[in-house]
Amino acid sequence: MKLRKYGRIPVELAASLSGASFRAPGVIVDISLTGCRVQSELSVQKNDAVGVLIDVPGHDHPLYISQAIIRWSNAPEFGLEFIQMELTDRQRLHEVVQRNAGER
Repeated sequence: MKLRKYGRIPVELAASLSGASFRAPGVIVDISLTGCRVQSELSVQKNDAVGVLIDVPGHDHPLYISQAIIRWSNAPEFGLEFIQMELTDRQRLHEVVQRNAGER
């Protein structure tokens, strides 16, 4: 079993997932600097690529991960690895993780 580089922080953040032919809602239930666990009715397969918008309380714009890869799926949950995002979104992700880690 591969250990994660970063620990996951429990959260409850609304998200929107999208691909070439779909858009679906989801809830991020834990998050780290490199990935997250999502609850969604979306049917996904391992290695599928998705885009993710995460609503962050206190921010006007959602956090945008332009490319994430499904690493495991056990409906209605699946794990994402964040592959590509802008530097400003990566910095905001770091703030979200730090803030939620501090609340635990």
